[in-house]
Amino acid sequence: MHVNRGNLRHPINGKSLSRHEKEMGIQIAEMEKYKYICSEREGCDIGKRAYFEWTQKYGKKVREWLESLPSEEIDALFDNLPERIKHYIIQKAH
Repeated sequence: MHVNRGNLRHPINGKSLSRHEKEMGIQIAEMEKYKYICSEREGCDIGKRAYFEWTQKYGKKVREWLESLPSEEIDALFDNLPERIKHYIIQKAH
């Protein structure tokens, strides 16, 4: 039996996450990776500058890539995010 995980409610608060919300979580995770790499390279936490740079350099390309993926792949990518990012998205959902 195939279960469409995209319509399941999250156990923390009963909210059903939309595909867009999951895509936002994936983008946040990518932004955090970029911030970590840039901060390591510069030897200090570069903070919000990294998020701005990521958005300018990669935001459009990543959104287009995510939009090209089937929902099952979005679900799998979201499921593999760190719990703190999933929790943040769930808190901000709807």
